[in-house]
Amino acid sequence: MVTIREQQTINTLQANWVWVPNWIDSSPDGSAARLVSFTRSLKLSAVPSEATLHFTADTRYKLFVNGQRVAVGPSRSHPQIWYYDTLDIAPYLKQGENNLEFLVVRYFASSRGGMPFERTTFPGLTVTGHVGDIDVGTREGWSAVVDESRKYPTGLVDDVFLHINERVTPTASPQKVTPVPYAFKTLNGELAPWRLRPREIPLPESTSVSVNTIHAAQSACATGDWSAYLSGQRSITLSPKTSHSLDLQADVHSTAFIRWVFTAQKQSQIKLKLTYSEGYELDPRQYPWLRTKADRLDAENGHLIGPFDEVTLDIPAGELTTYEPFWFRTFRLMRVELEVGSESVDMISFDATQVNYPLDVKATWKEPGDDYNEKIWEVSIRTMRNCMFDGYSDCPFYEQLQYSGDSRSVGLFHYLLSGDDRLMRQAITNFATSITPEGLTQSRFPSHVPQIIAGFSLFWILQVSDHHLYFGDTAYTKSFVPKIDGVFEFFDRHVDELGLVSGISEDVWQYVDWVTTWHATDDHPDKGVPRSGRKSNRHTYLSMLYAYVLKQAAQLLRQVGRPGNADEYESRAESLIKAIKTHCYDGQFFTDSTADIAQGDELAYSQHCQVFAVLCGAADPSDSARLLRDAFTAEPKLKHSFSKCSYVMMFYALRAFSKAGDEVYDSFYPTVWNPWKKMLENNLTTWEEDDVRQRSDCHAWGSVPIYEFCTEVAGVTPLAPGWTKVMFKPRLRLCEELEEAKIALGKDQVATVCWKKGKKDGQKKVKISFKEEVELVSVLPGGQQVEHGTVIELDLVWAP
Repeated sequence: MVTIREQQTINTLQANWVWVPNWIDSSPDGSAARLVSFTRSLKLSAVPSEATLHFTADTRYKLFVNGQRVAVGPSRSHPQIWYYDTLDIAPYLKQGENNLEFLVVRYFASSRGGMPFERTTFPGLTVTGHVGDIDVGTREGWSAVVDESRKYPTGLVDDVFLHINERVTPTASPQKVTPVPYAFKTLNGELAPWRLRPREIPLPESTSVSVNTIHAAQSACATGDWSAYLSGQRSITLSPKTSHSLDLQADVHSTAFIRWVFTAQKQSQIKLKLTYSEGYELDPRQYPWLRTKADRLDAENGHLIGPFDEVTLDIPAGELTTYEPFWFRTFRLMRVELEVGSESVDMISFDATQVNYPLDVKATWKEPGDDYNEKIWEVSIRTMRNCMFDGYSDCPFYEQLQYSGDSRSVGLFHYLLSGDDRLMRQAITNFATSITPEGLTQSRFPSHVPQIIAGFSLFWILQVSDHHLYFGDTAYTKSFVPKIDGVFEFFDRHVDELGLVSGISEDVWQYVDWVTTWHATDDHPDKGVPRSGRKSNRHTYLSMLYAYVLKQAAQLLRQVGRPGNADEYESRAESLIKAIKTHCYDGQFFTDSTADIAQGDELAYSQHCQVFAVLCGAADPSDSARLLRDAFTAEPKLKHSFSKCSYVMMFYALRAFSKAGDEVYDSFYPTVWNPWKKMLENNLTTWEEDDVRQRSDCHAWGSVPIYEFCTEVAGVTPLAPGWTKVMFKPRLRLCEELEEAKIALGKDQVATVCWKKGKKDGQKKVKISFKEEVELVSVLPGGQQVEHGTVIELDLVWAP
C-alpha cells in the first residue's frame, strides 16, 4: 500500500507526463529505439540545502546535473508497476547557472527488441519537485531535442536480447521543441498507462573500473603513452589521417558506463569501433550460442569477438566532445579501433564506472590453508554484483533478464551475504503480477517479450517460501497464497491417467537444464528439454518438481496460518510420488520419462531425475546414497550414462547430497568444486554460465559456493521463520581450520563461526556467536541434536 504522501506524489507525477510533439513510435531504418534529451536551465542565487525531485520515464532515463550523471532508472518496471525515483540533487548544484538533463531512451512498443526494457504504448517523462523556489515540474520550462544521430540496430547476430549497441553518425543540429503534456484523465477507476509506485530498492552505487592493460596495440603512439592516458595521467594526441587499434583489458569482468572525451585545435572527425568481449576465445562452434573457451587472457591463440558500437563524431575546434553509450557495457576486454579525420584529435580522458545494486556484503569467509576457497568466495561475490543492477539479471553481457528459476537460488545467496531482501521482494512481487490466464507466472519478468517455462512458476513459489523462512514477513507472504494455489491448479489439470504431469501445450517451454544431449531437433526445436519424453510430452522432472514444491508450500501455509490447503497439497504430492515410483523407475534408476519407453535408450537417464527423486521423496531414503553415487560417479559397470547437471542444477544436486546424509555430502564435496577451480585456472574473474555452451562468462547461478560455505560447511541454517531459531551443524571434516565465517541472518542479525584444531589432541574447538541472542540447536559430526535455548555465543569441542 502507498502512503497518503506517496499518493500525492503519484498524483502530481501523473499530471506531469510529457513527450515531444509529432512523435512516431517506430523507425524506418530498423532501430529498436531513439533518444530524446529534455533540458532545463536554472539560475540560482544560492544553493538550496535540499532540492528533492521525483521522476521517472518510459523507457529508461539518465539524469545529468551540470554534466554529471547522478541517476539511472527507473528500476525495471512494467505497466502494472511503474517505479518512480526520488533524489535530492542539491549536492550537485552550484551558485549561478545550472543545467538539468534527462536523457531518455524510448524503445518502441511495437519492436521486440530491448527485451529487458519493458514499456507501455506511450513514451513519456515526468518530473516533479522544487529547486529552491523554482518548480521544476515537466509541464513548463523544459525543452527537448530528438537525437537522430544514434541508432539501435536490430537483427544483429550477437545482440538478440538487449539491442543496446549503437551506430552513431553526425546529423544536422536538431531543432529544440517544447514538450507536450499528456493530461491523462484517470477518474472512475481508469488507469494511466503507468501505474506508479515509489522505488522499492536503493539507488545504484558507483565505483571506478581500472581498464589500463593493453594487448595487441597497433598504433604510432607509444604503448607507454596509451597506458598513461588510460590511467588518467595525461591526454594523448592522435595525428591526422591515422588509424589505431588496441585491445584493452579490465582488471576484472566489469559492467560499467564508459565515457570518452575528445577535443581538437581545428575541426576534425574521429571514428570509433568499440568491440566488447568477456575474454579471448577459440573458434566458436556456433556463434553466438555455442562457444569454445579456455584461457580468457590468451591473446596469442584466442579471438576477441563480440557486439560493438560504431561511432563517427564531428569534433568542433576548441570544444569538448563526449561520447557515452546510453546503457552500461559488459566486458573484460574491449577492442578500440580509431580513425582520425583531417586534423589531429586529442583524447582527453576515458572513464569506466561500474554501477550496481549496493550489495553491502556483511558475510566473510577466511579459510587458511586452502588454495582456492577464499578466491572462490571472492569471485562468487563479484559474479553476484555484476548480475545485479535493478534486478537479478541472468547474464549482463547478453540478456539482463530476470528469470524466476535463476533468481530463486541467487536470492538465497544474496540473503546470506547481506541480509537484504529488497531486491527479492521486488522480484517476487513483479513475478506475481505476471501471472497468465492459465495460472502460470511468466518465466522472465519484466520482459517486453513474454515467455513461459513450466517449471519456473514452481521456482517462484520456492522464492516465496524462502523469503518467509528467512524474513518471517507473514503479512507479505499471505498476499501470494491465492496465486500459489493458481499455479498448482495448472499442474493439477495436467496430471494424466498415469498420475503424472503431461500434455503441456507447445508454447510453454519445458526447459530443465543446459545439457549437451538435450539439443533441438527438427521435430522438437526447444532446447534444454530431456530427449526421452518429447514424443509422449511427459517428463518425469516436472512431476518430481511439482511434488517437491507442493511439500514446501504445505509447510509454508502452516507457517502463515493458512493450513486449509496444506493437507491437500501433501496428498497431491504423495499421489505424484506413487505414480513416479510406478511408471518412472526401472528398478535401479529413475527415468526421464516413463520406464517403458526408456528401454534401450541411453539418453533416457539424467542426474536431474535422481536428484529430484531424492528431494521430492520418490527415492527410498535407504537407497538415496547409492542412487546419487551411481549417477554422479558414472562407473563403467553401469549400463546407463546420465545427462549431467550444469552449474544451475548443481545447487539442487548439493541439496540432494545433503538430504542423503552427511557421508554422501562429505564424499562429493572435495571434487564438486573442480569446475570452479578450472575456471579460475582459465583466468575467469566471474563464473561462466555453463560448461556446455560457454556462451556467457558471468552468471550468478554459478555463485552456489556462497550457499554451501555458509549453510553446509559453516552449518548455519534457519529452523523457524525470520531466523528466530537457528540450526548449527558445522561440517568439521571438510575444513581443517576456519579462521572466520560471517553469515547474515536477516536484516540485523549476523552469525560468526570459527574453529581451530588442537596440535596435540587433534580436537577441534568450535565457536559460534551472534550479534543478538537467538534460540540455537547444534549437531556436531556423528553426534546428536542438542537444544541450547537462547544464546549469544556457544563454545563446543569435537573429537574426530
